[in-house]
Amino acid sequence: MAMNTQKIFLFIAISLTVFLLWDKWELTKTTDENGNTITQTSIVAYDSQDNTIDVPEVSDVPSAAATIIEDTTPSMSQSIDQGPYTTVTTDLLTLQISHKGGTIINAYLNKYPKELNSEEKFQLLSNNTGSIFQAQSGLLPADQMPTHHSEYSSERQDYFLGDSGELIVPLTWQGDNGVVVTKNYHFKPNSYIVEVDYQITNNSGIEQTVSSYTQLVRDSVDDSGGFAIGMRAYSGGAIYNDEEIFEKIDFEDFDSTPRTVSKGGWAAMLQHYFFTAWIPNENEKHTYSTKSSNDKYLLTTVNPSYRIAPGNQVTLSNNQLYIGPKEYARLELLAPGLDRTVDYGFLYIVAKPLSVVLHWINGFIGSWALSIVALTLLIKLAFYKLSEKSFRSMAGMKKLAPRLQKIKETYEGDKQKIGKKTMELYKKEKINPAAGCLPILVQIPVFISVYWVLIELVELRQTPFLYLPDLSMKDPYFILPLIMGASMWFQQRLNPPPADPMQARIMMMLPFVFTIFFFWFPAGLVLYWVTNNVLSIAQQKYINKKING
Repeated sequence: MAMNTQKIFLFIAISLTVFLLWDKWELTKTTDENGNTITQTSIVAYDSQDNTIDVPEVSDVPSAAATIIEDTTPSMSQSIDQGPYTTVTTDLLTLQISHKGGTIINAYLNKYPKELNSEEKFQLLSNNTGSIFQAQSGLLPADQMPTHHSEYSSERQDYFLGDSGELIVPLTWQGDNGVVVTKNYHFKPNSYIVEVDYQITNNSGIEQTVSSYTQLVRDSVDDSGGFAIGMRAYSGGAIYNDEEIFEKIDFEDFDSTPRTVSKGGWAAMLQHYFFTAWIPNENEKHTYSTKSSNDKYLLTTVNPSYRIAPGNQVTLSNNQLYIGPKEYARLELLAPGLDRTVDYGFLYIVAKPLSVVLHWINGFIGSWALSIVALTLLIKLAFYKLSEKSFRSMAGMKKLAPRLQKIKETYEGDKQKIGKKTMELYKKEKINPAAGCLPILVQIPVFISVYWVLIELVELRQTPFLYLPDLSMKDPYFILPLIMGASMWFQQRLNPPPADPMQARIMMMLPFVFTIFFFWFPAGLVLYWVTNNVLSIAQQKYINKKING
């Protein structure tokens, strides 16, 4: 006999429970918390058709110990004293650039408080012992050019973008060989991008072969933003290449992942809601690699080499550094594939369109909570016909329940006879107990995809709604989870109970189990489940009423 609809519901509920348990386990396992062209033409090339040499080996990059400056990471409320770094303040970023190598050792996001109603800003790059996360860069060869270990000088200790259209912060290095390098950091308003280029003056008297590299270095410890308590969030590296392949690299795999050679692409360190990425020139070939060193994890990009004639001054093509949130509107405009930094799990192909629709809805409504409700309604409308078949099947089964029970009592002990009479009844009443299976199964990927979309939606962070102070955090009063559990229980009452007593007991327990789970879920996600349950109840009651006349 075909599997009945209640068994399908039981299977789905247990599967979702296992999924949520796995998600919690993943959390504890992995977390604790366009390029520009050359601006001058004084580069001597091997061939007039191609002025690049092969990309240098990653091993040419010197060892990448993090730049540690003792007692130089004051809180944002403290004034910054003179020290071996330069502070840059824009409308969106506050950075500290160490004079050792020009490494960006601290980065604060000015529009994102660390916690709700906090004056302290969220810190993405960090020089704090135990939570190192820095953006390094330099030139090769290491014995002729400045690396991230070399000492630079700066004319000023503080730079402010203010009302300017662009701010350029120069650091200068002069080598014993006569080479002079000015490392320029470019900042623009309303941008989380830092562009880094090198102006190189070759006074050495001999031709110089020069290439640049960039590097992200961090500890594996990450609080994943710390805002969606109890929820999974990927923390680790990622590389995107010219074949449109996006590869996430777990920290434990940094030493075993093969290097990647790609034209364009980018390399990033990801965490919940935020990320940092080096984006090199999209028209050049680059080598991307990962490794661990001194309890640090390094993601390195090495760029092509150029020959610089004696007596000439050139500016190498720049590298872009993104330090900021996974804001949908920004990622779409920055670089190809950068939207993949938003972790939608294995159902990206479904979750991405749902995210696009959700942002489109919010563009009209202007409320993320109401946009979630509207998205849920659209999903229910899209699956209305499929759901209708499922609900009609369940309603029909409920109507036949007394007659099915009578068959069991009449032919008690004769399973073959019970099965035959049951199937005859289904055929006579034109009821297919399996009719509701496929519609429900088809919707599961959508439900899971909405889960990922809402978990990764940085726009929900610290967004209030009614009594809720933050849609990305749990409901402080547990009102929504309790409503969700009650709606799940009420929805079960609309369906006939499973014939198997064990199945019936499990089904009775599920609303309580899910309610406890949802106590710690972000309120925005619970709002989606509540809305979905309420709409399902309304749809099922409407169908039941039509069937019962």
